[in-house]
Amino acid sequence: MVRFTLPEDLAALDELLLKGDAWPATRPVMTLALLLAGPPSEARLKLAFDVAVKAIPRMHQRVVRSPWATGRASWVNDEAFDLSFHLRGIGAPGDGTLDAALAWASSGTTAPFDPARPLWDAVLVEGLSDEQALVVIRAHHAIADGVRAIQMMAALLDLEPHPPSAPASPDVKTGRTLSPNATQWVRAVERAWLSNPRQARALVRSVSSAGLRPLHAVASSTAYIRSAVRTMDRGSAEPSPLLAGRSATRQFATLEAPLEAMKETARAYEVTVNDVYLTALLGGVRKYHQAFDLPAKDVPLALPIDVGGESQHDAGNHISAAIIPGPASIADPIARLRAVHELVSSRRAEPGLRALDHLAPTLRQVPARLAIAAMGAHARRVDVQASNLIGPPCPLYLAGEQIRRMYAFGPLPGVPAMAVLVSYDGVCTVGLTLDPAAVTDAGLFVECIQAAMAELLDRNDAH
Repeated sequence: MVRFTLPEDLAALDELLLKGDAWPATRPVMTLALLLAGPPSEARLKLAFDVAVKAIPRMHQRVVRSPWATGRASWVNDEAFDLSFHLRGIGAPGDGTLDAALAWASSGTTAPFDPARPLWDAVLVEGLSDEQALVVIRAHHAIADGVRAIQMMAALLDLEPHPPSAPASPDVKTGRTLSPNATQWVRAVERAWLSNPRQARALVRSVSSAGLRPLHAVASSTAYIRSAVRTMDRGSAEPSPLLAGRSATRQFATLEAPLEAMKETARAYEVTVNDVYLTALLGGVRKYHQAFDLPAKDVPLALPIDVGGESQHDAGNHISAAIIPGPASIADPIARLRAVHELVSSRRAEPGLRALDHLAPTLRQVPARLAIAAMGAHARRVDVQASNLIGPPCPLYLAGEQIRRMYAFGPLPGVPAMAVLVSYDGVCTVGLTLDPAAVTDAGLFVECIQAAMAELLDRNDAH
């Protein structure tokens, strides 16, 4: 039985994301693909999703707009919720390979959700090669950002194939009902994603001093605006003519690298695993241009950055964004790595990183067509978006079947390429969402990124 809760207004940023539904090219749908060792039983899979639906409010809530509050949107329980409308199964498409299954999944990545129901669905793909199975979960970005989506998965997945049927314990911070193992995983993820303390302290100082020193507050506000502008500064990097095409079609691709090798490279050069990942992406973009006999130049790279902090880990979006002039022009991978580290560190330290949170209440009021126009303006400034998610270092299970690989594919808001790295059980997978009108040779693009990653990790071995 779904528990009763009072309607909850949509956060401004979540409502802004819903405006993107008006056009397929800007429809913000996230996709998670779980490769299972074998097909789970129908009963156990339904039970796993039923438990998750009861534990996670957004999975049994829909969006309604009040005619009495100028169309203000709220989350309300779907009293007619039926799991069969959200979970279904199909046979393996094409030749039964993982690539064929992902090609099928990418063809529906921008399909709209039924607005009268909760904004998610899942499909079990059975009959893949090696007797494997794939579970493809789609969720609207308004439900959660990437970090909170991983946390939501904790209610669905298990740390062992046959977990004890012990009573679940409530999560005191969120009111959610999660198993002890799931709660342990969620809190580990939270600790890894704490927001930048320097940024938070700077914002608190700015707000608290405004009433006592108004002239100083004006100067601080000006400094804050300048900081916000710097977070979106692409420098001299211009969008590449090679990636100029746009369409509403999407194509998924994947690659992977050993997590420990990435960690060793990060330790060797005193950078982060994320820096290593971004450097490989930019190296791949460099090689891709060279394959077309074009000069390698810096490219605008957008980075979603989690700013939720320790107390805001429930469903919804707590993200900001930054743009860096991605140094694809630098040939030496280690020099490029150091340049990436400096650029990303500078963006994360900016007090103005939360400017999007402050603008969202205003932007939520604009008509959808203007919101889409703003998204298009952003898309024209960026060649690649990149994000990363921290998964657990141990195996996970869904309905008793071990998850062999976990792939995440982010929405593509009109930019040529979106990359999402997921670290899970010692392996880093990169899920690429590509616009084939921009990236005309997806196979070559993946090969170039894989080669750039190998080049970077090999240089560490030599080091």
